This record gives sequence, C-alpha cells and structure tokens, in this order.
Amino acid sequence: MHEGTDWRMKTLTLAMTGSGGTGVVALGEMLLRSAARTGLFGILCKTFGPQIRGGESAAIIRFGPRPLASFGGEIDLLLVLDWTNFQRFADEIPLKPSTVVIGDTAAGARPASIPEGLSVASLDFTGLAQKMGSTHSNIALLGYVAAWLGCDSAQVAASVEQRLHKHSEDTIALAQQVALAGAELAGTTPIPIEPPMAEQYQGEERWLATGNQLAGLGALEAGVRFVAAYPITPASDALEWMAGKIESVGGHLMQAEDELAAVNMAIGAGYGGVPAMTATSGPGLALMSEAMGLAVASETPLVVLNVMRGGPSTGIPTKAEQSDFNLAVYGLHGDAPHVVMSALSVEDCHHVMAWATQVASERQTLVIVLSDQFLGQSIQVLAPLPTTGFKAALLSPEAEPPESSQMQGERYFRYLNTDSGVSPMAVPGQAGTAYTADGLEHSQAAIPSPKAADHELQLDKRERKLQSLADSDQWGLQSILPNARVLVLCWGSLYPIALEAQRLLQDQGVIVNVVGVRLLSPLPLEFIQQSMDAVDQVLVVEQNHLGQFARYLRSFGLSFVSYHRPGPRLFTPVEILQQVEGLNRA
Repeated sequence: MHEGTDWRMKTLTLAMTGSGGTGVVALGEMLLRSAARTGLFGILCKTFGPQIRGGESAAIIRFGPRPLASFGGEIDLLLVLDWTNFQRFADEIPLKPSTVVIGDTAAGARPASIPEGLSVASLDFTGLAQKMGSTHSNIALLGYVAAWLGCDSAQVAASVEQRLHKHSEDTIALAQQVALAGAELAGTTPIPIEPPMAEQYQGEERWLATGNQLAGLGALEAGVRFVAAYPITPASDALEWMAGKIESVGGHLMQAEDELAAVNMAIGAGYGGVPAMTATSGPGLALMSEAMGLAVASETPLVVLNVMRGGPSTGIPTKAEQSDFNLAVYGLHGDAPHVVMSALSVEDCHHVMAWATQVASERQTLVIVLSDQFLGQSIQVLAPLPTTGFKAALLSPEAEPPESSQMQGERYFRYLNTDSGVSPMAVPGQAGTAYTADGLEHSQAAIPSPKAADHELQLDKRERKLQSLADSDQWGLQSILPNARVLVLCWGSLYPIALEAQRLLQDQGVIVNVVGVRLLSPLPLEFIQQSMDAVDQVLVVEQNHLGQFARYLRSFGLSFVSYHRPGPRLFTPVEILQQVEGLNRA
C-alpha cells in the first residue's frame, strides 16, 4: 500500500551519543519502550565502537505512528551526553541544517565535525542528576525526551523498572525520581520540534524485539532443541536469548570452547535426530566451513545463523555489512550443495529461521541463514507475531519407504537414491538401522566407497534434493505496482529500505517494483527472471564493496545495473532513490 508523503512527515529520527559507559544505548531502549506504551512505533539501531571498554556508542531511533523497519536518513534531533570520540562515527549520524542539537553541559568540547552553522543548546543533565544523588545523566535525559514524546511519568517509571529490575528498590526509585526531574525540565526548556504523534491507541499488545531474539524464537518454535554456542559479535545476543528460553521447551544450550567445537556439537545433535543450530559471524563461519562440509556429505540437518559484520578478518565487529555472501554461498570445499537464506527485516528473522529449521530437517542438509548487525541488534516495536507453522520433521525409516528392492532386506540403506533425493534417516537406537555417518564418500548402504559410480550417484542425489526448493513460495517478498518500469532487486536488510524508496519515488511519479530475495541458494531463478522481464530496467543493490550478489546473479546470465557500497554507514531510502533517478537520466 502506498502510504503517501503525509505519513512520512509524521516520522522523526533522533540520535543519542556518548562514550561507552554513559548509557546512551540503555537510554534508547528505555525511551523506545516508553514511547511504545503511548502507541508509537519505532526502531532503534545500536552503534558501538569495537573497544571492549570505553570508546563511542550511539542509539539512533526513528519514531512514527505505524510500524517502521528502516531509517529515513538524516537526523532531526541529536542529543549528546559526551562529545568524546564522536568523530569516529559521525558519518553514521548524518546531520542536516535543521537538525536540533542538545548537549549536556558536561559533554565536553564541541567537535570540529559539527557544522559551524548548527547551533547547540546546552542543558545540565549531569548536574540535575547529581543534585539528587545520582550519577546517571542518561536517566535525566530519558525523562526530558520522554516528556516531549508525550509519555507520562507512569510509563517512564515502568520502563526504568523493567531495565533496572536486577538492581535494588532504592536504586530503581532514585532513577525514577531523576527521570521525573528530567521531565520537569522539559516543561521549562522544551525541545523545539513537533514530536511524532501516535494514531488512536487502545492499549494493544506491542513487542519490542531484536532480530537476534526473533531468530531464536523462530528456531525454537520450529523445533530446535539443541544450541551449541560460542560467543562472537554481533551474534552473541541471539545465543544469550536462547540460553534463557530453550530449557523451558525441553531443549539445551551448551557453550563450546571454540567455533569448531560448536558446529561439530550441533552436527552431533542433528545426527541424533535433535534439531540443532549454532550462531556466529563471518570469522566463525570461516572456521566452521570444513565441518559444514561434513554436514553436507553425511546429510545431517544443521542450521547456522550468520549475523554479518564488517570484514574481512576481524574487520569492524560492531557494524553491519553484507559481505559474507560469497563465503556463505561458495565457502565449502568440493561440490557441496547447501541452502543459503537471508532475513529480509527484523521481523523476517523470525520467519526465515523457522523455515530454515524445517528445511534443514526435511532435506537433511546444511542451511546457512544470513542476517547482519543492523537486523540482529536493532530493536523494533511491532505487533505480536503469530507462529509460522514450520516444523522440523525427519523422513525416518519408520515412514513408508520408497519402493526399492534394496529396502526389502535387513540392511538399512541410509543413503538410498530416491526420486526426491531425500533418504530415510534413522536415529541412534533404532533396531537394524546402524550406519556410518562421516565425511568419506559412501555407497547407498553408508559403506565408505572410492568408486566413481557411488561418488557420482551421491553428488547427484545431494544436488537433486535441493533443486525443488527453488520453487517454494517462500523464496522472497515482493512489492509490485501497476505500470512499473524499474525493478529494485535486493536481499537481506536492504529490503525495507528499498520499500521506503519505492514510496518516495511514487510520490515523484516514478513507479518501481521491489523484490527481496530470501532464498539465495539454490537461487529461485525463474521467479527472479519473471520479475525482471516485467520491467525495462533492473537495479541490484547491496551493502558490500565488491557487489558479491551482483556477480552471482550475472553467473546465471542476468543483466542489470549494480549499485553497491560497503558499511558501516546505513543505507538510506534517498540513496536508492537517487540511483533509480540516475537510471532514468541514463
């Protein structure tokens, strides 16, 4: 549906910055929660420096009357608790001539990166907190901004209590008093911007969730009951969230000593018939590649959530980038067909992880799910999500086997060459079904074999069982408009950004279609080709330096214009709009 300019004018983007330890991310979370209690929707992006302690941090929040899954671009309101190290991420917080800047009097010297023509108001949030016996200037700022948003004291107090619930009652009470004092400051020195307004709100339930949390929820709903965990930014909080939830559904999470142990533990659980997963980022995925090949060769279900960050090597651990595409699609040795999916939004992390869990089980294969730091760690306000309906289920020998004389004896043919390519899979303890599952090539009876005939048969079988997946109606999401002449084709976190660009262009009389590809391998080539054939021009956008997705598409003979750039700057709808306008000029 076309939302129109009026809807977008009701959204507002603010950024809160400070050095590590000033609590701006905690402030952002409490502010988002308080605003959600008034009926506002929003999305919060966290940006950190890579330092273990200290460094820079910021929370960027966009508020509006309807669900928001992307950022519009420039900042309307900048709130500063500490100017130290601001220049390290200033390009991630694009200011405009009309940006209102309010800084704490204790924030320090204004950096050179702030344009001279931009005025900076100063308020004493630190002093206000200190007068009350508190060191938390961020809580004073919380009350100040929440009052501007129309949050009452009870809504703010509830958000403070929820955030500080592990602290003493006295600490919580003091923080609530500091927030109240900040709200009173808003009455005497208001923010000179019209706040965003919620539409009629009847107290409907709202979720505040990150993509990492929703990925974990989708996996548990679909049946994952074992998680092998090794921490790595920005995937760690997916594992942390699951650690607190999985035992309630009868599962277990175990922290491994490294990424190699984690992936092999998950493979072992899959061999035992337990839907299993692990989560990592680019460096960890590289370490797991050999073991992932074992999952492919042994046809053992395995799900790996890869929350991408800036690379290569250690790269920029705390920033988003779509630079693990090549690793995910091509990074296994030998001919090792497997499934690669991408989450198309914070909300879609829930859907795609559930689908991945089912596909890994029903196809007995490796599924890599690509998310990124933006999706994984951003917090979105959204309506409660229904369960997806995806469920892990093995084709076991207890099911009716395919017709084959080979199945009539006592011997169990674990790798039977079926029409679908999927063979009945036993779990340990089933009588008469013992088999060897290792990385050696094997016969249909799971006997290691160097024969060319066995090798070719198993290679064909492993490829064939994935091919029909490209026909799935889950392959992607589309926003198709009548009379569109241009297609914006993307994957992952760029999809909601492209959708907003579509609305901006429609306001200008330029009609475009948007397609987000959820299934990256095997590629749903027929669906993509149909989308391309319906328009005159195609623009492929992605966030990496080499245009990895574009090169992949061109290997299938597809023709289009590619626009790509690395992180850590967030993509914006205006950026995509400008690229489409460039197509029309050309």
